[in-house]
Amino acid sequence: MIARCRVALLGFGTVGSAVARRLTHPDAVPCENYLDFTHIFDRRSSMKRAAHPELAGVVWTDRIDDILQSDVDVIVEAIGGVEPAASWVADSLLAGKSVVTANKQVVARHGVRLRRLAARQGRQLRFEAAVGGAMPIVRAVAEGLAGDRITRVEAILNGTTNAVLSQIDATGCSMDTALADARAKGYAEADPSSDLDGEDARAKLAILCGLAFGLHLDPIRIPVRSAAHIAPSDFDDARRRGGTIRQLAHADYDYAASRLTAWVAPVVVPRSSIFARTVGPANAAVVTGAHSGETGIFGIGAGGDATSVAVLSDLMAIARDRAAIVPAPVLTTQFELQPSDFEPISDLPLRTSDFVLRTSDLELSSITLTEAV
Repeated sequence: MIARCRVALLGFGTVGSAVARRLTHPDAVPCENYLDFTHIFDRRSSMKRAAHPELAGVVWTDRIDDILQSDVDVIVEAIGGVEPAASWVADSLLAGKSVVTANKQVVARHGVRLRRLAARQGRQLRFEAAVGGAMPIVRAVAEGLAGDRITRVEAILNGTTNAVLSQIDATGCSMDTALADARAKGYAEADPSSDLDGEDARAKLAILCGLAFGLHLDPIRIPVRSAAHIAPSDFDDARRRGGTIRQLAHADYDYAASRLTAWVAPVVVPRSSIFARTVGPANAAVVTGAHSGETGIFGIGAGGDATSVAVLSDLMAIARDRAAIVPAPVLTTQFELQPSDFEPISDLPLRTSDFVLRTSDLELSSITLTEAV
C-alpha cells in the first residue's frame, strides 16, 4: 500500500485550474490511490471558491502561511513570474514540503539553488511542466539519455508561438488574427510578448543546457530574435524555397573546447522536416547524443490540460517514492558562449549559414539553411 500524498496548489489560473480539474475528476486521472487534493492558495480565493462549488471539499486561502503550516506533503507552484514564486518554492522546501513547479523562469534562474536546497531538506523539486508541457523532455534528457554524452538540442519549445506561426502558414492570416485564434483556444495569454519574443523559449533552453551539458547558464545570455513581426509574405518567401517558418531553440556544445552555441529565433525549416510538421500548440525536439544519435521527443506544449499532464506525472513520481532524494546538480560556469551571428531582436534578414538540421530520418542531414527570417 502506498500512503496517500496530500497536495496543495499555489495559483488557480490556466495551469492551476487545469490541475485542480484533473485531481478532482473521477475519470480524469489514474492516481486516485496516490493523491489527496486538500488546499488551494489564490489571492482571490473567496471569489474563485464561490465560482467553483465542485471544490467545496478543498481548503481555500489567500494566506501563503496557511499552506506552509499545513500538513500537505507536496506543493504545486503555478502562480508564474519569478517573485514571489521563487521565494515561496524555497519556503515550501524549508517547511518540509516537496515541490512541483511549472515555472520555467524560476527553474532557469534559481533552479540550481532550489534543487540544492531540496536535496539538503530531503525533499524533491520536480519541474517537467516547466519545459515542454506534455512533451516529457526533462525526463528524457535527465534520465532516459543520462548514459550518453549529449552534444546538441534542436527544439520547438513554445507552443503558443508555434500555434501562431503554423496558423499563419496554413491560412495566410495576419499575426493579429492568429493570436486571436490562439487566445480563443487557450494557447495564448492576453500579452504573448514573452512567447513571441523568445523569452519563454530561452528560459527553457537554459534549463536544457543544464540537464544536457551540465552548464549553469543565465537565460539572459542566450541571444533571441522576436517572431512578433513575421508576416504572411515571409511565409510566401519561405514556401518558394521549399520551407516554412518556426521558432527554434538551438544549443550545441563542444566539450573539448568548452564552447556553447545557443540561440532562439524564427528560422526557415524544410517542409519535410519534423519541425515543419509540428503544428498548433505542439512542441518537438531532436536531441543528439555521441552514442545514441538522434532522439525525437514530441508533445503538446501549450494550454492548461497539456501542462497538467506533466504536473500530475511529477506528483505521482513523488507520491510513489516520497523518500527519494534527487541529488543536487553539479553544473559548471567554466565555458564560453559562442557569439551568435545575429543581434537579438534584429531586423530582417537573419543569416545562419552554419545552421544545419540534423534529422537524418527525414533526409535533412545534408541540408544547410543559408537564410532565415
